Amino acid sequence: MLRCVKHGANRLMRNKFKNKAYFADKDKDYTLFPFNFERLSQDEVLIVNAVGEFSFIQDRELQELVAGELPTDTELYQELKRKSFLAGSEDSYALRCLSAKYRQRKSFLSGGPGLHIFVITLRCGNSCEYCQASRKSVTSSQHDMSQETARNAVDRVFESPNQRITIEFQGGEPLLAFDLIKFIVDYAHEKNSVHGKSLVFVIATSLQYITDEMLDFIKLHSIQISTSLDGPEALHNKNRPSSCGNSYQSTLAGIRKVREAIGDEAIAAMTTITKDSLPFHQEIVDEYVKHGFHSIFLRPLNMYGFAVKRESKVSYTSAEYFAFYQKSLQYIIDINKAGYYLDEVTASLALNNMLTGRAVGYVDLRSPCGDGTGVLVYHYNGYVYPSDEARMLYDMGDNKFCLGSVEAPYVELISSDVMGEILMSGVAESLPACAYCAYLPYCGANPIQNYSRTGDLGGHRAKNDFCNKQKPLYRHLFSLLEENKDVFTSWVTRGK
Repeated sequence: MLRCVKHGANRLMRNKFKNKAYFADKDKDYTLFPFNFERLSQDEVLIVNAVGEFSFIQDRELQELVAGELPTDTELYQELKRKSFLAGSEDSYALRCLSAKYRQRKSFLSGGPGLHIFVITLRCGNSCEYCQASRKSVTSSQHDMSQETARNAVDRVFESPNQRITIEFQGGEPLLAFDLIKFIVDYAHEKNSVHGKSLVFVIATSLQYITDEMLDFIKLHSIQISTSLDGPEALHNKNRPSSCGNSYQSTLAGIRKVREAIGDEAIAAMTTITKDSLPFHQEIVDEYVKHGFHSIFLRPLNMYGFAVKRESKVSYTSAEYFAFYQKSLQYIIDINKAGYYLDEVTASLALNNMLTGRAVGYVDLRSPCGDGTGVLVYHYNGYVYPSDEARMLYDMGDNKFCLGSVEAPYVELISSDVMGEILMSGVAESLPACAYCAYLPYCGANPIQNYSRTGDLGGHRAKNDFCNKQKPLYRHLFSLLEENKDVFTSWVTRGK
């Protein structure tokens, strides 16, 4: 059966991808390379090619371009040639240039997973409204990862061919198992003395349990901190109730302690947008400025795992989220123009895709998808998953996407039948609706998320929440690009 599928796929690929000569018309002065387009208005059209180069042209110019009648002595012709939309009749270099750009866009495929998430405990003192995890009591230590499991997981990490490794500690609340963090960091450094990889550690934490002893270790090993700040005190406490009492105050106290001990650059924060967040776009942004942050991530809800049980309470439509996001983004842009640097992570990632030829680092915006190829998740019990969504499904009773155990070699995990199924469904270029979308080079496919919402790995694009957020985002950013070029450029270069 698999051989038949592969044979059919190969035949389709042969039909779709022809050499340059196939498309050549001896009566035309140029050859077109593949591109998609979207009409922005009755007259203006956005065209985007396979490597993410784009141009704004008039409808008349699009008709001329496709018909082979675009004058070759115009600035537009030269622009489109430079951006790999077309090749002159005698241009042997153009196809090689396009190929090089495409290889750069897809270079993440050769690296292997660079992000390795260790779910070291399910214990947590918070009961966040949008939490996807199967949270356990702070005293329930039977839901902590064992040292043996941790050791095996680290061994798998260093079998990845990627030379840039990030180990991120998640939970639950990872600080409740800090001795295990110390063990993993020490063992990873021991392994790396042989492998010589670039090694980064991140702890995703509420900071409510941070101690001076922990900070000494964190500083010694240059560990980065990621926390959550959902906005003003009342909103944060509503979204993130805690057994510690006032979670807003305890989180801010933790932020101050980290900054005093390690420095401002060692900590980042994100906000998860709930239904209760929508009226407070300005107040949320002001909170980040007030506390000296220079980056904000207006993260939409991901309704999978245990979060689906609270969906009616916390969720919203894609249109409601985007209306909130538009107002927030404009406010952030205005703050930048007033002299305070503050980037928005969602927009920064999108702009990187639009304005640079660099490979995409964010796993959700990769095609083929980054599940398994860009990230691996090591659950506290020793199961290995290709994404957070996959391990959340397990916690809900569905273990469809388990790659195996930490005791299995990396090669066995990454070449499992599960990974094959994910990859077959995770190529956006082959998905209906995606293949002909103007924003295809900037986007990705998430089969596991599709499965969690629809029961199907391919999903249904017209009803896909991710798609319904990404398309308006790119359309909006393109509309803002010209008048906010300096601000957006600074976000891509991280203010440097």
